Amino acid sequence: MKKDIPETPEFIHRMLQNEVKKQLQDTNAVEIPARRIKKWTGGRVAAAVVFCTLATATITFAGTKLYHMFSEKQGTYSIVTGIKTDDNAVEINLPEKIHDIDITAGYIPEGMKWIDETHLEYPEHNRMGGFSFVSSLLDNDNLDKVIQDKSVVESEERTFGKYEGVYLKYHDLAAEGFFNQRIYLLCPDVYRVITVYIGEDISKEDAFKVVESLAITENDTMLETAGLHTWSEIVSQGEVSGEEVPASIADDKLPIHQLGESIDILAFGEDSEGRYMEDNKISVCLNTVQIADDLQLLDQNHVPEEWKNAVGADGKLVDNTLSYIKSGDGIESVDVIVKTESIKQKLVYATVTYTNNSEKEINHMLYLGALMQLSHEDGRYQIYDQTEQSGTDYDFVTGDGAAHTGEMTYYSVSEDYGNGENYISSLKAGESIQVNMAWIVNEQDLDNMYLNLSGDGAVYEFSESMLKAGLVDIS
Repeated sequence: MKKDIPETPEFIHRMLQNEVKKQLQDTNAVEIPARRIKKWTGGRVAAAVVFCTLATATITFAGTKLYHMFSEKQGTYSIVTGIKTDDNAVEINLPEKIHDIDITAGYIPEGMKWIDETHLEYPEHNRMGGFSFVSSLLDNDNLDKVIQDKSVVESEERTFGKYEGVYLKYHDLAAEGFFNQRIYLLCPDVYRVITVYIGEDISKEDAFKVVESLAITENDTMLETAGLHTWSEIVSQGEVSGEEVPASIADDKLPIHQLGESIDILAFGEDSEGRYMEDNKISVCLNTVQIADDLQLLDQNHVPEEWKNAVGADGKLVDNTLSYIKSGDGIESVDVIVKTESIKQKLVYATVTYTNNSEKEINHMLYLGALMQLSHEDGRYQIYDQTEQSGTDYDFVTGDGAAHTGEMTYYSVSEDYGNGENYISSLKAGESIQVNMAWIVNEQDLDNMYLNLSGDGAVYEFSESMLKAGLVDIS
């Protein structure tokens, strides 16, 4: 997702940040489409006013107005998508509260299943493909504006079941794990626009069958419309400035710990009666770090499916092929690979101990270890990300290996709870438990590694909890 295709708006980045915070505090929170919790880059999508004369089928909205979804080609690789009314009216009389919705599918490709309420995927792909459904409110603003998608190589307007929609397929240089298809689906009967993100592991035929079979129904939960994510936020994304995330910080603002030091963190879980709790008397200590060129240190029953494909016939981690990309403008040109390079991958394996220093047991305790890449010079720590590096003939770098994220991919202690399995089921007063974590990195990045055990999972920003708890230097 580092690439400019499709460009990712700032409001999605803010939604990701809010979702992480919500998951830390609400174990029933549902994740939004992106699997990776990181700062996505790329230019914001511009919103443009267009006049469209395309004839489309009509759909009634709230029983009174007729609304249509349309698209129009601009340039060779750019598509604009918008919503209009049959009488050019722009006023939508939204109630103060509307029903929440449920999304089900009458057709599901063989082997796929619902992971949660908004993710339909092949379980072995683990948020690296399939379908992700994001709902936005059809509101009053910006019905005269459109969203512009760039680097589109295929598009189609059509009716999916009873709903109008626009299908887009993007120019894709990624080897795998990329959501290279998208459908905007107009659902005026439930006051929504559903954006369907579709992975490269899904054929266009299956994508159409699934979306055509969707049943979008209201349930008994009522939502205040004032607090919902809206379609106008999507079409106005190019106008939203967003909060800048600092990429560097003075070294006296960031505590740095060494191997074996105890760190106090804010842990999230439940008390013995099932009530949410934040216990600030939990400590964590990094005991050991080992580097390997294979996966023998791991419990083979828990090796991530993606990592199994990163091992060659000799049992060693295969090389990561880096592609150096020259960016296109997404309108008359697309990204191209200007050169490639093979580099070795290494396993980083850490043993960590969590200790409950309080007098109360904590249950279902969420834990996270995130591997950051930092450079340190001139009194500042700078976030380092090879994919963002540029040169005279290239703008960014992508890789086809497993070394593409600092998120905790392997962990030895798990519990089937909440949105994931990275929970310690119980940590009694005075008790300690040892956890193994692992990541795959490019060999050249071993000198820049810092471990974030604060519990927020931040990899690409200096978060508040990280600045309080600090990082462990494992370079």
